[in-house]
Amino acid sequence: MGWKKKKNIDISEEPLDTSQSAESEISHLSPPNKETIVLTFHGATNLPLCKDGSEPWPYVVAKSTSEDENYQTSKAVTSVTSKPTRDPIWGDTVKVEIQAEDAGREDVVIKVVDNKKKEELLSYKIPIKYLRVFHPYHFELVTPAQSGKAEEDTVKSKLYATVVRKCSFIPRYIGCSHTALEVFLQGVNEPLVNNPNPMVVIARVVPNYKEFKASQVNRDLASVGLPITPVSFPIPSVMNFDVPRVSQNGCPQLSKPGGPPEQPLWNQSFLFQGRDGATSFSEDTALVLEYYPSTSMKGSQPWTLTHPLGISVLPLKSRLYRKMLTGKGLDGLRVSQLPIMNTNLKTINGEAPTVDLSFHLISSERPENFLTSDNSKALPTLDPKVLDEKLGTIRESWSAAMSPVTGSSTPSSQGAEEEPPEPETSRDAEMNNYRRAMQKMAEDILSLRKRASTLEGENRMLRSQLAQQELEDGQDKAHEAQSLASMKQKLLLSETDIKTLKDKVQHLQNELIRKNDREKELLLLHQAQQPQAALLKRYQDKLLKMKALEETVQHQEKVIEKMEQVLEDRLRERTGPPPPNRVTLPMLSASGLPLGSTRESLPSDLYTVLLAENSRLRTELDKNRHQSAPIILQQQALPDLLSNSSDRFNLLAKLERAQSRILTLENQLEDSARRWGREKQDLAIRLQEQENGFRHPSNSITLGQPIASTQSKDLKQPPKLEPVLPSSDTKLDKPSSSQEIPNSQQA
Repeated sequence: MGWKKKKNIDISEEPLDTSQSAESEISHLSPPNKETIVLTFHGATNLPLCKDGSEPWPYVVAKSTSEDENYQTSKAVTSVTSKPTRDPIWGDTVKVEIQAEDAGREDVVIKVVDNKKKEELLSYKIPIKYLRVFHPYHFELVTPAQSGKAEEDTVKSKLYATVVRKCSFIPRYIGCSHTALEVFLQGVNEPLVNNPNPMVVIARVVPNYKEFKASQVNRDLASVGLPITPVSFPIPSVMNFDVPRVSQNGCPQLSKPGGPPEQPLWNQSFLFQGRDGATSFSEDTALVLEYYPSTSMKGSQPWTLTHPLGISVLPLKSRLYRKMLTGKGLDGLRVSQLPIMNTNLKTINGEAPTVDLSFHLISSERPENFLTSDNSKALPTLDPKVLDEKLGTIRESWSAAMSPVTGSSTPSSQGAEEEPPEPETSRDAEMNNYRRAMQKMAEDILSLRKRASTLEGENRMLRSQLAQQELEDGQDKAHEAQSLASMKQKLLLSETDIKTLKDKVQHLQNELIRKNDREKELLLLHQAQQPQAALLKRYQDKLLKMKALEETVQHQEKVIEKMEQVLEDRLRERTGPPPPNRVTLPMLSASGLPLGSTRESLPSDLYTVLLAENSRLRTELDKNRHQSAPIILQQQALPDLLSNSSDRFNLLAKLERAQSRILTLENQLEDSARRWGREKQDLAIRLQEQENGFRHPSNSITLGQPIASTQSKDLKQPPKLEPVLPSSDTKLDKPSSSQEIPNSQQA
């Protein structure tokens, strides 16, 4: 029981051809031992789009759940719309037949399908057991909005349908002598001049017309148009299918559209069954017919039937009931020229239009004949022109009582202007009263005789049943003894079966206990293996990291060798002899000393200072190899020994010429030293991690060589610090600002 959305299915049903003619046979009953679900699909709003985003070309398929599960082809298929649309209008009636014994477990499956792609758009399931027999349900089947859509696209999809459940007999209610009232509506008698569209009719029997008219004036939704019952899916509530025992607004039934617009013709039968006005003929009961244009069923709201074109009212009086029983054959009457009141419709003669209808009472639970356009002509005619001739005293209930019930006098469209009655003498009045009394007494005597004959027949039948029951009682005693013995034997067999089942249950319980114990052992074993698995995974991760570290160290060794080779080449270039065709200019250090001079040419105090500085730098470098982060060393300023020398002008000139070359080499060396410092710090951290838990690789790690890491993305990077330069030559090549300023001032 529910609702489904957009499913790819194999649809074998093809839409109904619009050229096919409708069934001409009128029957309100289903075949024997079967039930028929009659569905009229009026339209739908806001159908979902197809999967490719195109508008659907929809039609409707109805079948039972057994047919749907067995993939059987259904004949209950509507026609397809004339063009793709999300708000289709069908107006087609289909039937689904099931076996009567399966009504308690079968559902009606309704599917809206796209004709082009055979894609299922909507699907509903209505339990048949919730539907009351012969009651017309006017449903608004609502589906929930699709999740994940924008707010403007969350309008719910709705399908409008009328559902009637029919069985093979009409149930009889206690206290009712008749089972149903059938009303056959033929059509409008005269051509109309101002009706542009076909018309539909809503027929209902109201127990109190005055209260119904007052509720219509107050715009009560239950009394205007069709009462729509919204049913939400996927799980509809049972309360949505509940029907009150007595409804002040009746149970309205909708006809098919009648055409042509100039003179609508319906030829449709309405069945009012049970407590819905079938046998309640009283002073306030009335048959109400409301006429609406069929175009009002189109648009975003298919059932906005709020402004009728007109209304016809037929009072169902008790005298009318007695007159129906006096006819021959069918207990019914034919009403010709029933006026349409409160309307702007006009005939070609400028008068209000009239309709013809017939009605009769059904006494049998399985009637064989229903009203048609042919057999309704044989019924007695209830016409205001001939009331005095054919209906006698019922004329007062038709002409005088029409005004308080319908709110109007005797219809002018009947064309029967009654002549004023001739003056009667007292003798004639007495004779008329005597005749009326005798006629009423005769009717009562006939009804009593008919009732007495019915009771005598029932008594004879009951006596025969009682005699047969007494004969059967003697035979029942012998059968009771035989059945008692068989029951004892069955009891012994059942006790044996129960014992066998108990032993089987005990065996299964023991098996269940053993399986539970085995499951506990497996759970404990699994819990014991979890730490080992975690430890194994940890060791595997360490092994992968060690392999990556070995590759990094090997790569750094190659980089260091290349850097040493570059430094040696640059030192050889500085110490080598100058070319013969150019003047040799000695390279200056940061303090102004020539780098190309030998150790003996330097002053003794400057040489001592350089040796001390180199030893201090190497000491700091050794310390940094065992620390977690590099230490930034401050460069000590060398004494300006050449501040008073006479060669400072020449040296400054040479310094300016070589400034570009010195700066380039310093930048390259500084970048290499900074990269080496970062990689040395990363290597120191890796060594500490190995000491705390990682295994040392097979090859030893050289701490004295700087290693450049090019594959450190998966390892933790140390903080960015200023590196220590590898030798004292770098310090001397870079001129300090403290030495440059005084030299420039002296110059």
